[in-house]
Amino acid sequence: MKTEEKLNEYLNEDLIGKIYNNDLCLSQMLPNNKEYIKLVKSNIELAKFILRNLDGKPKQSFIQYMEQINIKEGIEAEEQFKLGFKTAIKIILEGLE
Repeated sequence: MKTEEKLNEYLNEDLIGKIYNNDLCLSQMLPNNKEYIKLVKSNIELAKFILRNLDGKPKQSFIQYMEQINIKEGIEAEEQFKLGFKTAIKIILEGLE
């Protein structure tokens, strides 16, 4: 199921009830875009490379790996912000009903 479909499913449910029952897990939804997927795959390969090649160019690979981790985390943070904002609006709308 795509992230947008999952979000729509969550937003069509009783969010206030889910919050009360501690049954809301939006933070488990990960971004589903090409840049994010590419970065995750590349980070896995870089991590494997660093473990296999501790001599040679580990410093450059490690720096590249850390830069990509930062980009990935930025994408995740943006998606979590969007989910949180949309959820807050939905809660406000439910509260007004």
